[in-house]
This record gives sequence, structure tokens and C-alpha cells, in this order.
Amino acid sequence: MKKITLLTIVAIAALFTSCNNKNIEYTQVNKVIVLNQGNYNEQNSSIYVYDEDYKTLAPNVFETANNYKLGATLMSGTFSTVGIGYLLCSNPDKIEVVDILTMKALSQPIKADLSNTREITLGGGYIFVTNCGEEYTELPGGSYEYTKSYVTIYNAINNTLVDKIEVGSDAQGMLYVDGALYVATKQGIVTIVNNNGTFTKEDEVYQDDEYIGNVKYLCFNNDMIYASVPGYGVFSYDPMDRRTRKRYEMPLDFDGFITTDGNGNIYSYATIYNNTTWEVESSNAYKLDIAAGTCQSIVNGDYLYSIGVSPYSKNIYTSETNGFTTNSTMNITNPATGALVDTKTTGVGTFRYLFCSYLTYSQEKEEK
Repeated sequence: MKKITLLTIVAIAALFTSCNNKNIEYTQVNKVIVLNQGNYNEQNSSIYVYDEDYKTLAPNVFETANNYKLGATLMSGTFSTVGIGYLLCSNPDKIEVVDILTMKALSQPIKADLSNTREITLGGGYIFVTNCGEEYTELPGGSYEYTKSYVTIYNAINNTLVDKIEVGSDAQGMLYVDGALYVATKQGIVTIVNNNGTFTKEDEVYQDDEYIGNVKYLCFNNDMIYASVPGYGVFSYDPMDRRTRKRYEMPLDFDGFITTDGNGNIYSYATIYNNTTWEVESSNAYKLDIAAGTCQSIVNGDYLYSIGVSPYSKNIYTSETNGFTTNSTMNITNPATGALVDTKTTGVGTFRYLFCSYLTYSQEKEEK
């Protein structure tokens, strides 16, 4: 069975059909790349791959393909429309560049100017990484504010460093839209404009008037940017006129991770603790209906650590990390019925999912 490239499959399928003058029988394959964070002091980050159609799970795919461990800690991942994957690690700070289907490394890891990495994204032919850096201030309660965080920018063709731009404190999520990179920081949303390969940070940093906490993650839906602010919720930010359109109350975990299904819904998860004993009182995944402005709990758990929504099956993926002392439990839920579709044992600290689809053809028939 032969593989056809990712995502640009419709155009390529038409090309094969017209050029070869044959009827080709195609099958769509839907895979979930499961990112396992691992423990910081152990080299046990890993990649598992789940087949949505056959409900099978392949463990330790990166290590098997490359004969070495990914490292610790896996922080983020993404892939391009032509199937090049980028796995962002810390300890050591690096980007592994891989074939997203096989996890085979395509080059030496990218390491230039990475420090205390956070997130990775792509856009305009460039790779962007948020770094917290090493300078910090200790806050009441023992947490840290990384005061000189920055974005590193690489050319996606040759992986060379293009620029390094300081953006404020605690840089986290990013979004590249129409030639501009939007970066979530403690001070608000920072905008970096791409002018023919020259990147300039705008002076104004946008902070919502009411949701004034740390901006953590950004996602895009129907021409609008949605920003998470733990302790408050989510606000929609219009990149055209640079202002808040609407605010939504939504429970968020301390990390503030949000994602979208592209169909008008935003998803997150939150674990609530007892203020006295610090025991977990509840842990839920939530769906925010943007149009209706309503937020509802959709999945319950013991200590949820992730959420993802398949654009193909529409199923919801969550994980229980089991205290990071052993492998995680990945649960897959049907959103229409709330029923558990499948459960699998995944790696240590399952925290993200990358969904990819491609076509294969198994036989060709001559046109009569």
C-alpha cells in the first residue's frame, strides 16, 4: 500500500487520476499522534500513534524509528501540510524534525538559541518557538515569573536561525495569522509582524480591560483569535481592529490550555482543589459554544491533563496521568452520547494530540 502526502490530498488525488487515466481506489487513514511529556529528570518522553479506524496503538514510535530516546521533557509539537513534524523538547532544549508518519528524524535537531522552551508553531515558511529563558523573579507562594522570555524564529526550509525577539514575561502560546505572529504573555498579547522576512515587534501590547491576568494560549476560529486567561476565562480578540469582541466565563487549569474543533467550539479542562487539604475535588473537560456563549462540562475524570478533538471522528481525547509515576490512561469519548469509545495505556504524562489524515491507494483499475 502506497502513501499519498498529508492534507493536500484532494489536489494530488485529482492529479494522479487525470495523469494516469486510471480509476484509483483510495482509503483515508486517520492517525492521532499522542505526545507524552515524560518526567523532567528522566529521559522518558515518548510518541505513541493511535489509529482511529482500527483502534490500535503503536508505542514508542520515535525511539523505535531512530534508535534513541526523545529526551525529557517534551513540551509541544506541530506538523506542516507536507508532513514534516516538529517536536519541541526541554532538558535538553531542542527541536526534533521528523517525518510525521514514521517519526524518522529528517535532520539534526535544531538547538540554536533555545532556552527553557514552551511552545512551537509554524507560519509563512517559518518555525516559531516561545522560550522562557533563565532570568526569573520568585513570586509569593514559590512560583516563578520568567521576566525575559523571547521568541526564536527559524527558516523552515533549512532550519537556520532567523531572529530572536524578546516579548516580555512568561511567553507561552502563539498563533500566526495573515503575516503576523501573536504571542501570549503575562503582559498580554504581543504582535510580531513579518515584513518580507524581517520581523518587528509592535510597541503596543494588548491586555483586556477586564480579563487582566496572564494570557496563556491562543486559538483561531472564524477569523477571530481566542485567548485564555486562567482565573477569568476566554476572550475573543479581533486581529483587524485589535480589540476584544466578547468575553466568556470558562473554567481553566493553571496552564490555561485551549483548543478548537474549527466548528465554533473551544475546549479546555480544569482540576479543582480543596483550599485546605489540596486534594482534588473535581476534574472536568469543558466545551464552550462560541455562538451561544454557553460552557458545559463534557467529560469527568480523576485528574485530567489533556484534551483534544479529532476533526475526523469528532471524538474527544483526554488523559489521566496517574500521578506521573506510571503510564497514562488515554480515554476517547463520543461527544454526542458521552459514551467511552476506547481507552488505551499511553506514555508517561500524556498531554497533547496531533491529528493527521492521509490517503492510501491499494489497487488501480484500467479505465475501460
